[in-house]
Amino acid sequence: MRIAHLTATFPPYPGGAGNTAYRFARGQAARGHHVEVFTAPAAGQPPDPGRTLVHRIDPVLAIGNAPLIPSLARIAEFDVVHLHYPFIFGAELTLLGRLTRRRRRQALLVHYKNRLVGAGPRAPLFAAYERTIAPLLVRAADRVCVLSADHAASVPYLRRAGERNPGKLIEMPNGVDTDEFSPGPDANRLREHLGIPAGALLAAFVATLDRAHHFKRLDLAIDALARLDGGVAEPHLVVAGGGELLDGFQARAAAAGVGDRVHFLGPLPHAELPAVLRAADAFVLTTDPPESFGIVLIEAMACGLPTIATDYPGVRAVVDDGETGLIVPAHDPAAIGAAIARLAADPAARRRMGTAGRAKAEREWAWPRLLDRMDDAYAEAIAERRRRLA
Repeated sequence: MRIAHLTATFPPYPGGAGNTAYRFARGQAARGHHVEVFTAPAAGQPPDPGRTLVHRIDPVLAIGNAPLIPSLARIAEFDVVHLHYPFIFGAELTLLGRLTRRRRRQALLVHYKNRLVGAGPRAPLFAAYERTIAPLLVRAADRVCVLSADHAASVPYLRRAGERNPGKLIEMPNGVDTDEFSPGPDANRLREHLGIPAGALLAAFVATLDRAHHFKRLDLAIDALARLDGGVAEPHLVVAGGGELLDGFQARAAAAGVGDRVHFLGPLPHAELPAVLRAADAFVLTTDPPESFGIVLIEAMACGLPTIATDYPGVRAVVDDGETGLIVPAHDPAAIGAAIARLAADPAARRRMGTAGRAKAEREWAWPRLLDRMDDAYAEAIAERRRRLA
């Protein structure tokens, strides 16, 4: 099968959407498919693409993570065009290219990661995009992969698409390498290096700390830590991730009086994340919309960590409250702090939740299973494209 992946970001850029595209593309190429990726350049050392052909095309212009690459409208001779949404400019160019019958013969699968939600002056622009381009793209698609039915139901145009054609939406969660992300000891002695006292809980927070990921809300985790008094051994937080917001978060931790308990590691290669997670006792995701799944959640669960996550569609489809972790109300540092304190005081519960989370990761999110499911989704998209052209 000839597969074209269109994605706004791709490793070495550290975002979850690009990493998912990378894992699908590399895994598909290893299975014998002809796979090409069309994306923009990114700073850093790219990972080994295996047999995948990666086109890193200089954009005419780029606004944040939105590169304008006009040649995307001319992509042809593939069985499936796999567009990873959101991709501002990429979505419009894909629709433009499909005005010609030659390119319209290619099946279109839209892999829907999250809505566009902006802050400040971007907010009305993103809202307009979500009312216009996104619904058009979903309507044009032969199949739409969604991360969970829960999240799809929270997006009006996805919900309507599913009501009109129940077979159009295919649940396709993110995946995790359960060999790379697995339980194990703190082999790098990170806790000792950071000066974490014996008996203190260490929670991990992983995110790209740039404006494109403003919704990760590290500020809530910092404020939650600051609310905890001496009732339990004072917990610590280790933060993996870099970006232009990093300095502000460091200043916030110092101002909140927890600068000595929030440890910033800066940007890390993805391959180093398992060691950070193995050093921790729990994982915290204090995100806002448009978070729709949280790849870092399943990576932490695969490492055997209990998780604390905010109550949003998609996220709550990952964490089973009380079984693999704890779900807390949004925008509530007191509730987040209480959840951290609860896990700090109950090592047995941490072990039980961590074991259950690892089992769920192996059962539902291991990559070989997801590659099988994507092959089936492509077959459905191709069949639908032939039906529509008949």
